[in-house]
Amino acid sequence: MDALGTIEEIWRYPVSSLGGERLTSVELGADGIAGDRSWSVVDAATGQPAAPEKEERWRAAVFLQSRLTDNTPDIGFPDGTWLSVLDEGLCSKLSDHFGFDVAAWPYAKAGAELPDTRHVAVNRYEPSPLHLITTSALDHLSALVGTEKVQSKRFRPNIVLRTQGEADFREKAWLGKRLQLGSSVIHIGEETKRCGLTLIAQPDVSENPEILRSILRQNRRNFGVYASIETIGTISIGDRADLIDA
Repeated sequence: MDALGTIEEIWRYPVSSLGGERLTSVELGADGIAGDRSWSVVDAATGQPAAPEKEERWRAAVFLQSRLTDNTPDIGFPDGTWLSVLDEGLCSKLSDHFGFDVAAWPYAKAGAELPDTRHVAVNRYEPSPLHLITTSALDHLSALVGTEKVQSKRFRPNIVLRTQGEADFREKAWLGKRLQLGSSVIHIGEETKRCGLTLIAQPDVSENPEILRSILRQNRRNFGVYASIETIGTISIGDRADLIDA
């Protein structure tokens, strides 16, 4: 096996479009990280899930955080308040934050585990079990943009690999191949198409249209890769990443 690097960051995003929680260790199940992107904030009148990459009214979503507590998501607000998605006061708090009526609904798969939840959200896209980027790609993009050190938070990855050598879009070479991460084996399926979420302002990150322009010009709008899980196992910060298929 060829060593590719080590796991530097592990993230879970219990509520889509919101910030997530950084983990030190987690099990990769058949569907990826349990609880990842299992809920959404939605327009309470229409059920439309948040789309901060497309609609200005949803951009406040990226200033909210999410975490799991006893397998149920909590949403964190800029004032430091955390409320469970099952809290009766959450809708009012969300609506105040966005300026229109907003609720939190589980996606259909999560909703099956919550029989007392009356509403389920319909995902706007088919989520991948795992999203991975490398520090080589982040460094390369930073050099292309030339105005900032590009942070991983712009791309909402599940895994960031610390890689060595030349700064480049390293992940492209792994398409169709298998990687050993900790005790898990993943299969790299396709590159990740990027959207407007990559350029908008977030906590501690300013708006920068050159992020998406550079990705579009230099890598056909791709940054990072999606993967499926072939072998269930545990991954931890510092674990080696090895290429199984040379």
